[in-house]
Amino acid sequence: MPAASRLSPPSPDARDRLLEAASSLFASHGYQAIGLRDLASHLGLRTGSLYHHIESKQGLLFELIESSLTDLLYETRQCLKGSRSNGERLQRFVQAFISFSQAHPDKLTLLTREAVNLSTEQIGQIDELKAAYSDLLSEIIAAECGPASEPQARPIALAVLSLLCGQGQWGAISTAREQIVAFVRGTVRSGMNGQAF
Repeated sequence: MPAASRLSPPSPDARDRLLEAASSLFASHGYQAIGLRDLASHLGLRTGSLYHHIESKQGLLFELIESSLTDLLYETRQCLKGSRSNGERLQRFVQAFISFSQAHPDKLTLLTREAVNLSTEQIGQIDELKAAYSDLLSEIIAAECGPASEPQARPIALAVLSLLCGQGQWGAISTAREQIVAFVRGTVRSGMNGQAF
């Protein structure tokens, strides 16, 4: 047997373990309910040793939310590549969100529930990332429904994002992707036609 196959895989980096544990604990118990002592205990560390990896608890939360949004934006853009129509772009956008929320439920929880615990400056930075994400959907909606729909595209995009985030928080994201995509398409078209949702 070659020596390389006998080696055990390297253990995750201590910082990665810290980020994973914080994400899980903050999502399951809430940011306010978890202290650094709890986090350190969960990792089998002393509280003071956490400061070798983080600036503060709030800084840790900001890093988790910022990286989650950055990941969601990146994964969505990757998923949109190669789309042949605006309808397909809308479908892929929704599918990317569903895939992200299923693969990373803790990250979705942090994005939707815990940002209120950030400083005003941090919230401003998060809002810029959220705007980039919602602008991406607004552009897709406007392109799908035509230039005259541009003023309505942003409010409809925000409504769709609220719907998707709500699905994830209610645990209903397991609904068939096709059903969610069809509902979002119907919502977009109804909104563009001036109909009530």
